[in-house]
Amino acid sequence: MKNTKGNLLRRIFQLSVIALMIIVLSEILGNTKSDPESFCPFGGAQAFTSYLVNGNMACAMTMMQIVMSAALVLAIILFSKLFCSYLCPIGLVTEYLDKARVALKIKTFEIKTGSILDRILRITKYLLLFIIFYYSVSSSELFCKKFDPYYAIATGLDGEISVWMTLTSIYLLVFGGFFIKMFWCKYICPLGAMSNIFKYIVVVAIVAGTYVGLNLFGVQIHWLYILGALLTISYLLEIIFLKSRYAPLFKITRDENTCTNCNECDKSCPYSIKISESKRVDHIDCNLCGDCINSCSQKAISINRSKKFKFVPPIVIVLLFAAAMYIGSIWELPMLTDMWADETKIEKLKEHEIRGLRSINCYGTSKVFAEQLREIHGIYGVQTFTEHQKVKIFYDPNEISKDEIEESIYTPAKFKISNPPKDVEKIKIITVRAENMYDRMDPNYFGIQLRLTERGYYGLETEFAHPLIIRLFLDINEPIDERFIKEILEMRELQMPVHGGKTKKIDVDFKFISLEDKVDTISRREFMVRQFKAYSSRYKDNNEKWGTKDEAIYELEMPGLDKPVLAKTIPFLSSYLSLNDGFLGINTYMREDDMPCIQIFFSKKALNEEQIWKVLTREDWKIKQKNGVYKMIPAKIMFEDKGILK
Repeated sequence: MKNTKGNLLRRIFQLSVIALMIIVLSEILGNTKSDPESFCPFGGAQAFTSYLVNGNMACAMTMMQIVMSAALVLAIILFSKLFCSYLCPIGLVTEYLDKARVALKIKTFEIKTGSILDRILRITKYLLLFIIFYYSVSSSELFCKKFDPYYAIATGLDGEISVWMTLTSIYLLVFGGFFIKMFWCKYICPLGAMSNIFKYIVVVAIVAGTYVGLNLFGVQIHWLYILGALLTISYLLEIIFLKSRYAPLFKITRDENTCTNCNECDKSCPYSIKISESKRVDHIDCNLCGDCINSCSQKAISINRSKKFKFVPPIVIVLLFAAAMYIGSIWELPMLTDMWADETKIEKLKEHEIRGLRSINCYGTSKVFAEQLREIHGIYGVQTFTEHQKVKIFYDPNEISKDEIEESIYTPAKFKISNPPKDVEKIKIITVRAENMYDRMDPNYFGIQLRLTERGYYGLETEFAHPLIIRLFLDINEPIDERFIKEILEMRELQMPVHGGKTKKIDVDFKFISLEDKVDTISRREFMVRQFKAYSSRYKDNNEKWGTKDEAIYELEMPGLDKPVLAKTIPFLSSYLSLNDGFLGINTYMREDDMPCIQIFFSKKALNEEQIWKVLTREDWKIKQKNGVYKMIPAKIMFEDKGILK
């Protein structure tokens, strides 16, 4: 009678992974920003390669992925492809497709291991691996997302996918897996190819050592040649020998003295490896799943000839996964490292770490932040760590102080909580001092929490200082409640409304310092103007060409322009207009009746009302980006009502 405990344990692992994916991706635990690739070791390998080649990581690449990848490699060297056998959801699907075919009594299309067709097809996964790493490193994006069936299904076909690539991969997974046993895992899976490479760990060490050695002697070799050499050698070793070399250290073994040659172990193997013909299983496809151990009624099959090693693989998986989770949560490679000082200057630089910068959350925002720092005298470099929301700024203490750095990068904020009723004449202002809220989004978070209370708070504005100055604008009849303000400010977990009626959890660490005694008052009109973020720009080239003698104003009413969503489109509109002949500038302001307006300055010699309206209602805008590159973008504003001349 067969022992089923080992098999059951593997199935529990596999089904637990599926269950965990469903819980996380369906947001059962309240996670509104789940990423199916968060713990993907294959994505980690791409991320680490991108970091080694480019010195930076892109937004979709995380330290958690890299550590998971390191755990995968360690597991392969010691215990074979445990991820494939215990954790991979695609592997589980492939196995059950074969079981479904058997249950339906449909004959398999057998590709005999070691046949010419088998050896030719094995190159596919290596070619895919090369393509994936080439495009991932070149674009700093995870190219595998384009076709990965797991990612496609997990995102509901709504992720960063290529439709034809995704449909092709799903077709190969489903139909290939149904008619050909383990088709995806044997011939298509690029992670399988990467895993097999590390079964030839000595080859990896030799190729890597050669690359490092040549670099030390000044011989520069492009990383693609190294990757190509490694893949080619590994593929040739795989098809010639079909055996692993030197790794893993733990392998399936068969005791010939107790074996009855019933061949049950061969039948149970997902890859149909002839275990009954081997004393030790060195086959390249073996992933130490343990199904052969489970199938043997004579207990002739074991790991390294020891019965006690039977449960080592699942224990190792738990330990490695836990260790990777811990290390990935506390350790992080910089998303961006950018230094612009010469070598002699670098030695004199000091480091200043600033935490809580939530708006620096990807490679793009890191680059923008670095460009901002380049304009500040005394700063010569930066590293950004987006997962831990911190930056390290390298500066010369003889040229700039830490406080001056913080002030120079701080963006004063305004946030309108609600519009005061028309009959309100006076609004009072109180001043709160706080710490740990120097990111440009922090005042918005605080303001939204005040808005959710539906009390008489109309707005806030901030000014840099230590502690930070926060001015709150209240209804004249709203009590000044220090305890209430402190309670809202020091909430550790904010529930932020998002589209679709859902909420997004944001962890914060704001600290209330004090509430000042002084209370000021301003008129409602002063408040509305003060809260409005006016924008103004003049177009130098057009002004020089047309002058200002025949200048006129075309004014449009823009309800909602006092809200950030619409206000942030104005710089795009301004850039677009500046590239059209006859436009001289743009200005936004709050009219006396509280209507936000756009004023467009133009030359009457060049334009009339109809021509202006035609320009404004085009579907696409040509703009000039900060790097000087011109780009066509969809119109940011859909104008519906014509303006008037003033």
